Amino acid sequence: MTRRVRTDRRPELLDAATEAIRRHGPSASMTQIATQAGITKPILYRHFDDRDGLVHALAERFSADLMAELQRALQSSDDPRQLIVGTIDTYVAFIERDPDIYRFLVRHVTGDTDLLGFMRQVGQQVAVVVGEQLRNAGQDSGGAEPIAHGIVGMVHAAGDWWLDSRSMPRTRLVDYLAELLWTGASGFILTESRA
Repeated sequence: MTRRVRTDRRPELLDAATEAIRRHGPSASMTQIATQAGITKPILYRHFDDRDGLVHALAERFSADLMAELQRALQSSDDPRQLIVGTIDTYVAFIERDPDIYRFLVRHVTGDTDLLGFMRQVGQQVAVVVGEQLRNAGQDSGGAEPIAHGIVGMVHAAGDWWLDSRSMPRTRLVDYLAELLWTGASGFILTESRA
């Protein structure tokens, strides 16, 4: 019975944690999270065992929401270039909507297992689409997985940098990344030098 009640309150407590992080920033403490939930810190620990447990639960929620949006983007068009633009924009827009939650998770995920697992999951989803696109173009699809994981790593790193710098509009970042992916590095550099 205790386990059921404990599980039933977790979504409510995750909502409170999300609000506390939005209010106090990515360095929100467990005390601030408990206060936002209207409970004491020991009660919060009964539901999540420790900070890592809370971070893991938030990472699962964040990842599930992002994955759902990315899957929609990956199925939104038959046009390969539009797929690239749409998928990159979906990712960057998602982290832009809740940068404090993103930063909290990136800073507090222990051993990068949650983040790495999520990145691999996204990479596998992208690999399916890359493989299909390569086969449709009559190309060898054997490189779909490394290509997909490289794309995911690049977009993640560029998005992380952009959240800190905001040195350009999101649409411009998306256009730069999409152009790089579409033309490849040599095509992008040659196109830019001719302009």
